[in-house]
Amino acid sequence: MKPYKSITGLFALALAASVPPLVHAEPAVQGTRITYPGESDYSQRVTLGLNKSMVVDLDQPAADVVITNPRIADAVVQTAQRIIFRGVSYGQTNAFVFDQNGNQLLNLEIGVEMDMANLHATIARLVPGARVKVEGMNGNIVITGNASNLTEFNTVERLVKAYVGSGNNAEIVNMMSISAKDQVLLEVRIVEMQRNAVKQLGVNLSGSPTFGDLGKLVEKQLFVDAGNGIPVNAETTKLAAGLPFDVSGNIGSTLGFPIQGKSIGGLNTSFNYANYVGTDLQSAVGIAINALERIGIVKTLAEPNMVAMSGESAKFLAGGEFPVPVGQDNNGRITIEFKPYGVGLGFTPVVLSEGRISLKVSTEVSELTSQGAFQAASTTTVDGDGNVVKQEGVTLPALTVRRAESTIELPSGGSMMMAGLIQSRSRQNLDQLPGLKKLPVLGALFQSRDFLHEETELVVIVTPYLVDPAAKNQLRTPADGYANASDAKTIFFGKLNEQYGKDGAPVDASDYRSPVGFIEE
Repeated sequence: MKPYKSITGLFALALAASVPPLVHAEPAVQGTRITYPGESDYSQRVTLGLNKSMVVDLDQPAADVVITNPRIADAVVQTAQRIIFRGVSYGQTNAFVFDQNGNQLLNLEIGVEMDMANLHATIARLVPGARVKVEGMNGNIVITGNASNLTEFNTVERLVKAYVGSGNNAEIVNMMSISAKDQVLLEVRIVEMQRNAVKQLGVNLSGSPTFGDLGKLVEKQLFVDAGNGIPVNAETTKLAAGLPFDVSGNIGSTLGFPIQGKSIGGLNTSFNYANYVGTDLQSAVGIAINALERIGIVKTLAEPNMVAMSGESAKFLAGGEFPVPVGQDNNGRITIEFKPYGVGLGFTPVVLSEGRISLKVSTEVSELTSQGAFQAASTTTVDGDGNVVKQEGVTLPALTVRRAESTIELPSGGSMMMAGLIQSRSRQNLDQLPGLKKLPVLGALFQSRDFLHEETELVVIVTPYLVDPAAKNQLRTPADGYANASDAKTIFFGKLNEQYGKDGAPVDASDYRSPVGFIEE
């Protein structure tokens, strides 16, 4: 085989290059004919793989072969009627073949790109459901077509990247589309039940015993009557009863409830006994009994719903924001930021196929509470310049939070308990008087009991659905069928609204009795 290249006709090609493509100039000389690339009756467009060859068999012997850019493609004339073209580098060029009389036998518009035959075969074998086409464009890769789901979409893209190789600088332009539904409705149910039991039994004793009218002997001076009614000192003494005296004291017990902090109600009973001697209180004894048994149930239910497209994130919050101080200047002014609380939902769905949805879910239910709140008192200080700086006190509420974050995979319409919690907590305290608590039967009078038992059960259930848009008249809202009651019905019958329509029927303009409002006909 002998390489054969010719530059015959380069002047004509240069003249053609000076004229814009697809613009036909009027011939300057009668009989002159200009043929643009790809517009002759012998033109064909071919794509050569890089470092791949193509054999062209002619029906007539060729005498001359012209290649515009040999750096992109070259040719080897094997015989007069067989020419082999080879792709050298990425790009576009063309070739012309003439016979010995100068007549054009063939015009090839050649594009040299990466050979995609093996890649197409691999995609057809590994991803049979994908209807895609991969083609080159000046050394880059363009993917077009349709994938049934995101899994096929990602698989085709990974196969193309693996075929191109990490050392290749080719850019991959992915223009595939996904035929599966790509809008996901996520329904989340957060249900919490709290049960608590409180028992309090307290006995407080009080007493004030008095031991009175106790006699004692004292030495007294004796006096005698001198006969005229005037007592005279007898110069002697004797033992006689002196003034009575008593001994008194106070006895009491204060048995508190350290778990609850105080008695929170219930039965409060007191018994008192008093002993009098004449009109004088001799002694008193009292007993106070506090008894309580309380049970309570708290139910929390939140059902946030939200729609998002596959691969996109969505957030939802129904609640509020509370201020939190984050700084203070020299004048005592406080800078605050607002933190959200309430029922929140955030998720990112990815539709893998018609039966599989991957979800990254974050949901929480939070509420303000005084338990654990932070309180800071106001303070007054003097700075280095002698200025008095007053820092105002603040009270920051705490949050009770139930939060769950996870990544799960579910079919459309399938449910899963994403998170759950069972918590049981018991606290019991006995306050007793040392020694007296061991008395049989009576020992119960010298102790107090404080008991608290709490149980919490929490579940988070998620259910995704693949959804389509619906007509406006197919959707319902909680306000459908609502109408304000008339003034007369509100004043005389205490009604706030008219009766709701049945089966979600909208309110007709003729049935609307409110003095204000808008009716959509």
